[in-house]
Amino acid sequence: MSQIEVDNHKLMYHPQRVSEWLEEGDCFPIYVEIGPTNRCNHRCSFCALDFLEHNREDIDKDILKNSVEDMANNGVKSIMFAGEGEPLLYKDMEEIVRHTKKQNIDVSITTNGSLFERDRAKKILPYLSWIRFSIDAGTKETYSKIRGVKESEFDKVLENISSASRIKKRDNLDVTIGAQFLLLSENYKELILAAEKIKMAGADNIQIKPYSRHPLSKNDYSVDYSKLKDLEGELRELDDQNFKVYFRKRTIQRIQKGVNYKECYGLPFFALIDAKGNVIPCNLFYNDSEFIYGNLYEQSFSEIWKSNRRKKILKKLKEKGIENCRKGCRLDAINRYLFRLKNPEKHDNFI
Repeated sequence: MSQIEVDNHKLMYHPQRVSEWLEEGDCFPIYVEIGPTNRCNHRCSFCALDFLEHNREDIDKDILKNSVEDMANNGVKSIMFAGEGEPLLYKDMEEIVRHTKKQNIDVSITTNGSLFERDRAKKILPYLSWIRFSIDAGTKETYSKIRGVKESEFDKVLENISSASRIKKRDNLDVTIGAQFLLLSENYKELILAAEKIKMAGADNIQIKPYSRHPLSKNDYSVDYSKLKDLEGELRELDDQNFKVYFRKRTIQRIQKGVNYKECYGLPFFALIDAKGNVIPCNLFYNDSEFIYGNLYEQSFSEIWKSNRRKKILKKLKEKGIENCRKGCRLDAINRYLFRLKNPEKHDNFI
């Protein structure tokens, strides 16, 4: 099994898009994250978006399909369905996944996994590059406590991972089945147990992600990472040719170290679309009308991306700076890379 880069960025593998950004100051995104619904069947105590209301908002299917086609025509290479709700609650998810892949866009899903039962897995897995199940506990008691669901959900999700893994193997599918464990003060002692169960279920990997508080979130589950040194060593013993452990140590270090840049350079390479069809810079700006680029019910994605309104918002964000941004955010590693490109050092020509 090949190693996957999950603790850094991959922007260096897109030199033409980076070159366009360097020359013109903007480009179409490589990656888009879409929340097709804001409904969720879990009530996680650690949810970064606990300040949002969970009402019944779903993107219109035709609007979404047309937008995906527009993105493909303008160079978007990958889409992850996740967002502010559980994407598998979207009733047309199977059709949207197939349609997205048909446009030659790589597709992924991040899910709590409770709805990814065998029949659904058979319909969706062939079209995915990867799927990631959020498993943030090693016991059903802790799982129930922090995710706000019945204890039986824990075994159900593990069985869904196992079922998906069997389908992958049986049909020789080129999809990576992974799990994510968010390190919390409530669960870190169960990390090894969770990893063992996920491996036993047949997943390809587990990613251990550090907690970083969303600036608008009501909760704070920060962990003293000095307590985790021994856990990392124990996790490595589970790593083999069939199961990879990705302990995001560099992300932890970046969170602790702080940033060396003063603006978010990475915004042109990424877009976030919420369940209302709003196109926004990142998850800091859910429900913030001041920073909504545009809405897919009113304009096409490409019209929104090329609009004067978006240019004005990017200028405003540059002036605003990153002082109140989330530490270790999705674009952090990208920002460090782009900052370095923007600020060459005197020995850079000695390759």
